[in-house]
Amino acid sequence: MFFYYILLISEQLRANEMKCPRCNEDLTVDLIKEKRYSITVNNCSKCGGAWFASGELAKIEKIVEPTFVEFYDLPSEEEQLKALFCPSCANSPLMQKEDHPRDERVVIDFCPVCKGVWLDKGELEAIQKENWVKSLGRIFKGLIGV
Repeated sequence: MFFYYILLISEQLRANEMKCPRCNEDLTVDLIKEKRYSITVNNCSKCGGAWFASGELAKIEKIVEPTFVEFYDLPSEEEQLKALFCPSCANSPLMQKEDHPRDERVVIDFCPVCKGVWLDKGELEAIQKENWVKSLGRIFKGLIGV
């Protein structure tokens, strides 16, 4: 039990030292609790971006909100393609970029070392929202086994 508290305090201190890779502001720590999981997200109050430690994004990106019209505010392609450095690793390696499989307009930044993921403002919403037609098509494909 004592080790758990030390680990928790250590994690909190490390999180408080993290800087936003986009605007260099201090990241704040938020806990998202759901019935089946809880995750820690480090948010930037200035630019609206969020840092997810390895495996944390996978827990919530599967949540899909069907909508008639997909409308969300994403950074420009130029902004999304700027080089960013990992806020979590001690040596701050350059993060790699990849289009998200659910929405190719979302360019995620991930650290090749710690496997953490940076999402800019609006990107999580874009990943989680899906047009009704796409949702129904995905469900239909799942039903027929394609």
